[in-house]
Amino acid sequence: MHELDAHDDEFEIQLIDGFEDCLLGCIYEEDGSPVPCYSSASVLSKLKARGMTEDEAVAELNALTAGVTMLWVHPLEIA
Repeated sequence: MHELDAHDDEFEIQLIDGFEDCLLGCIYEEDGSPVPCYSSASVLSKLKARGMTEDEAVAELNALTAGVTMLWVHPLEIA
């Protein structure tokens, strides 16, 4: 886990190491603190490419993000 300064050093944003390419952007809470938004499909795909099953990837994802304030962006399927 690493942190980047945001908004002129007022707030810090926690990012998941090794998944920078899955980061879509961030939203801002009412107090201005940034919350990173990751692509759930990209993160799971990256973990499965490392040889993990779907269940193992989900378990690893939960372990990596325990205690981290963040949002997942999920693919939208329109019928």
